[in-house]
Amino acid sequence: MKDFSNHFRELVKRQLGDDPRILVPRGAQDMMILATWRLASNALHPNKRSRMIRIVISQEALAIYARGSDAARVAADERFVAWFRRQLSVFDPNHDAPLGVEPPSVTWPVSTGVLND
Repeated sequence: MKDFSNHFRELVKRQLGDDPRILVPRGAQDMMILATWRLASNALHPNKRSRMIRIVISQEALAIYARGSDAARVAADERFVAWFRRQLSVFDPNHDAPLGVEPPSVTWPVSTGVLND
């Protein structure tokens, strides 16, 4: 199966704020995308980063995505971006973790229903 990790990384990156950091660790069956960005709203700490978002796209969803036509993948990309924007709209990226302490992350699973329906 083709590796779509850079493609989904770009889709996520385009939706995030200032200075996004996005990692796609290798090795797991499901695709995992880890993302943070600079919190522009914090004047006292201009380099403070958001809580981490862990997006997990199931292996099944990726397999169906890979088998789809180009048109089906474009439609799936649009569904994914719309879903991701909805998730971001209700997500509070702020945290009170002190410097050097990892703030609590959040995991957002992406199933076949989200990506391929």
